[in-house]
Amino acid sequence: MLTPKENFLMAAVEHKKPEWVPNEMSDVIMVGGAFESFENGPAGGGLDGFGVTWHATESAGGQPVPGGKPVLDDVTRWEEVVKFPNLDEFDWEGSAAMQFGIMGADRDQRVVEYGIWNGQFLRLTHLMGFENALCAMLEEPEACDALFSAITDYKIELVERVAQHFKPDIITNYDDIATERGLFMSPGTYRSLIKPHHKRLNEAIKAQGIVPFIHTCGKCEDVIPDYIEIGTAAWSSAQPMNDIAGILQKYGRQIAVVGGYDTNGRAGLEAATNEEIEADVKRCMETYGPYGSYVFMGFRLVSGSDMMAFLGALAPINAAVEKYKKR
Repeated sequence: MLTPKENFLMAAVEHKKPEWVPNEMSDVIMVGGAFESFENGPAGGGLDGFGVTWHATESAGGQPVPGGKPVLDDVTRWEEVVKFPNLDEFDWEGSAAMQFGIMGADRDQRVVEYGIWNGQFLRLTHLMGFENALCAMLEEPEACDALFSAITDYKIELVERVAQHFKPDIITNYDDIATERGLFMSPGTYRSLIKPHHKRLNEAIKAQGIVPFIHTCGKCEDVIPDYIEIGTAAWSSAQPMNDIAGILQKYGRQIAVVGGYDTNGRAGLEAATNEEIEADVKRCMETYGPYGSYVFMGFRLVSGSDMMAFLGALAPINAAVEKYKKR
């Protein structure tokens, strides 16, 4: 019998039908992400390594959000204005020990996945604000391209340190380029301005012997073929406003889908009942599970930032997964 790690990798990396539907929220040791103060500011809010102010939230489960006056108001002046974090000042060994202490370190049984938050597009929006960033991409594409390149250079330096200190199986680049209705930009703009930098980051991850994933919330199905072309092994956190079944049927041998749970609907609410949660887990297992190359991922946002409250909100989801996953 396969270990949870072997079963997960069979679906997410080898793009085969596993023995049972893996569960991202139980089969994976998740590190990085929120623990990167140089990317998201200190706990409780403050400045990140780029000089962007972050605020903790109650409504988003304590997740920080950028706010305040934009750091960059003219993208053509980015070289004069934008400063990058000094990654050598971060306590990598201490952070790795702390995170594995919290999340667990059973590498033989579970996959280690490092999340690099604030991808190339998102970092531009954090520096400029969404409206100004989108206008800049239309009005000053050459300057945006140069800034994206510099951000990617920085991300590659980050990957090198992550590889040394965390030795993950997977690195996920978090770049939310879509809303629930579609991409923030045209597919053509994505392909000309962002895709080359996603590709270069993927190549750097692979050069370290690590598998690249991409996290994109929202309706991004138009660029799934592009994610495949640049060597992305899996797409998370796939939401059901996309044709997930159609994507698995058409592209399942080339890219895995991680997600499926209706985080935007009733099942994703703090007030969701156990019956609503179980019904949506069952829908995912029955609709997407038969294709293979599928990993379930589901969570609910809870008020505040208490870790125990978040884990408590996951418990009925994980219980339903155990009930409906097929062995």
